[in-house]
Amino acid sequence: MFSALINFLLNLVASIIQIVLIPINLIITNTLPDLTNQINQVTNGISELFTGIGWALGLLPPGILPVLLFIITIEICKHTIWANAHAITKVWLVLQKIKFW
Repeated sequence: MFSALINFLLNLVASIIQIVLIPINLIITNTLPDLTNQINQVTNGISELFTGIGWALGLLPPGILPVLLFIITIEICKHTIWANAHAITKVWLVLQKIKFW
């Protein structure tokens, strides 16, 4: 009984708040631009950039593509490890300067 009364009061308060905030919500919704067209244009632009990649990769000899993928993977891993080590070193120096112990 008590929980039903609280649920009713909370639903009533939520409905009143929604009614009060409808004009503000409409103002914000109508003043902000619709970004779907811009997002679609960016997505289409990116997909158009990569349409010729299949043709260009077809020009490479068959053994070169796995080697290139391996080299790119190694480079990404190397830079990620370097950035993480640098960040850990910075955090360790900051912790040493704070001197918790």
